Amino acid sequence: MSLTLRYLTFLVGLFVMSIGIALSVYALIGTTPISAIPLVMSYATPLSLGFYTVAINVVLFFVQILILRRKFELIQILQIPAAFAFGALCDLSVWLLRGLDGVAEGNYLIQVALSVAGSVVLGVGVWLQVTPRVLTLAGDGTAVAIARVTKRPFSSVKILFDSSLVVIAVILSLIFFMELRGVREGTILAAWLVGYVVRLLHRFVTWPAILSRPGVQDS
Repeated sequence: MSLTLRYLTFLVGLFVMSIGIALSVYALIGTTPISAIPLVMSYATPLSLGFYTVAINVVLFFVQILILRRKFELIQILQIPAAFAFGALCDLSVWLLRGLDGVAEGNYLIQVALSVAGSVVLGVGVWLQVTPRVLTLAGDGTAVAIARVTKRPFSSVKILFDSSLVVIAVILSLIFFMELRGVREGTILAAWLVGYVVRLLHRFVTWPAILSRPGVQDS
């Protein structure tokens, strides 16, 4: 029962993350770091945010293998179907929240509010995805791999990793548009806030982390 609940928690985490990303997209002041590169690429090509979300997760899957080598757990191969599910959920959430399209345009206060809300929701989703310790998306899996190898806290590595994604997205945006699109102050805010939310939840909320503690029997 515990193992089933852990996987369900992971799946809920994916959906919550996709909602956070959709909120940040409609904030119009830069999406969250995890989707910054996919969003820039979706602006530059006819392909969707979800498509590029899958693509970057597949690339990062192989990055994990290079980092962990023999320590890479075969169960993490499931990151590939999880990436496709997450990409689909991102496109679904953007569609579900389509009523927000244009709401923040011209109102900076609403833009900031949506950006903060998106970052907080994404942080909750990341926490739900990571703490059951059954599987992670390749993006967070790469941060977990780096944390494991360097023996640094995941929340701290997450902030640095997200910041690196932002830099790459900025470079791509300048190459394609000669200006910033999809990457603005909201992205910088999220690069810090998502990791901070994860850190707070790890510190003060025992569930769902308790599901993966020794002594909890899986069935």
